Amino acid sequence: MEGFIMLIMIVFIVEAVLGSNSVSVMEGDFVTLKSDVSMQERDQMLWYFNDTLIALIRDDPSEGCVYDGERQRFRNRLSVDFETGSLTITNIRSEHAGRYEAEIVRNESSETSQSHSECDRTKIITKMINTGDTVKTFSVSVRPDSFSDRSDISASRSRLDKFNKGSYYKEKEQVCKKSSVLSVVLVAGVCAVAVVLVAVAVLGVFYYRDETSKKEDREKNKSEHLLTVSA
Repeated sequence: MEGFIMLIMIVFIVEAVLGSNSVSVMEGDFVTLKSDVSMQERDQMLWYFNDTLIALIRDDPSEGCVYDGERQRFRNRLSVDFETGSLTITNIRSEHAGRYEAEIVRNESSETSQSHSECDRTKIITKMINTGDTVKTFSVSVRPDSFSDRSDISASRSRLDKFNKGSYYKEKEQVCKKSSVLSVVLVAGVCAVAVVLVAVAVLGVFYYRDETSKKEDREKNKSEHLLTVSA
């Protein structure tokens, strides 16, 4: 008995592994999950994301429905093919990574049809029991967009360049201010020296004229003295 149970478990594990398809998608891209099943009249395809219904496909498109899912993560991102039962997810993000499961219900009964008669995109329907046959299971992973990474790096470099340029201009402005102060001090010094030189020159002129006048007076007095003696 234990051996039989173990065999059943192994069969289920192998079936799960073989029935699961791994899909890797770049963030911002789209992915189409194909059921590889031909839809027949009164068939319906149910797509689940982590056991939450996200798409109901019927042979009559007016009776189908796509759901926004929890936290509206699939809003305006889902489209379906009513002939093949495939599901397309656009502008995929990391929150869309997970397990996608396609179930088909052959020749649905009127009761089942009545339960999904109205499409409410915001409604959250959780998978409770298997209502049909699981035909495909996908494990979807989302890779970061390398272009976004490059954009982030470029933005960081741009901010760094702006910071460096700002520092350069700030330092240049400080140097210019210091140069302006030094220039003012230098001009003031030159002006002070010029004033001193002019003052010295003026004093020199007055001194020279005074000495010359005194010398002329002495020469005149000397001449008058000689004339007096001679007389």
